Amino acid sequence: MRVLLKASTCIVGLSLGSWLALVDCSFALAGEINGRVIGPDGEGIAQAVVFVQTLPAGVSSPTPLAAAHMDQVNEQFAPTLLPIPVGTKVSFPNQDQIHHHVYSFSRAKRFEIPLYRGEEEAPIVFDKAGVVKVGCNIHDWMAGIILVVPTPFYAVTAGDGSFTLRDLPAATYPLVSWHERSQTAVEETLQQILVDEKVPNVTFSLTLKSGGSRRPIRGSRGYR
Repeated sequence: MRVLLKASTCIVGLSLGSWLALVDCSFALAGEINGRVIGPDGEGIAQAVVFVQTLPAGVSSPTPLAAAHMDQVNEQFAPTLLPIPVGTKVSFPNQDQIHHHVYSFSRAKRFEIPLYRGEEEAPIVFDKAGVVKVGCNIHDWMAGIILVVPTPFYAVTAGDGSFTLRDLPAATYPLVSWHERSQTAVEETLQQILVDEKVPNVTFSLTLKSGGSRRPIRGSRGYR
């Protein structure tokens, strides 16, 4: 038997007497992408999200999607940044002993969970890619972001700006980077990255606006 591996296809030749049977068994090799998101000074940027913008031909989304949670603890959202793929159900459990009133007016997802405390509310499905800014109608300082990305391949940068995307089938991926305070449009960060037997190392450079997080506002669109 002769086995030849080529990126995403294996060809198996079986010698059966005078017969030669060839079987094409297509599969996708799992690979990864490493990299960093940095500022103009070369310092790493934490809490940036790197994600695959569209799936290449032949690559499908793994199913089912895992459920996600944005808790409310000590009058803060936890986590304050929650990236999820399109179609994910998100619940908002309240672990505080006071009432919260969670809402968003973002165009990617408008919703409202009226006053509640302790009891489990029905999860919300986020079915459109974009930035969803979340707040509490009672506690003005509470602010969170749900970043709904179009594919299941994404990563959040660590404190030094590093990231790793794992379990990527062999293909060429359109990779982009986002940060809440980025002055660089997501489309301007686009890089085409080949995943094969080698592990690519990618660098994104973003310029951030000064200041901290903003409260949820009406009409947020796209990845802005």
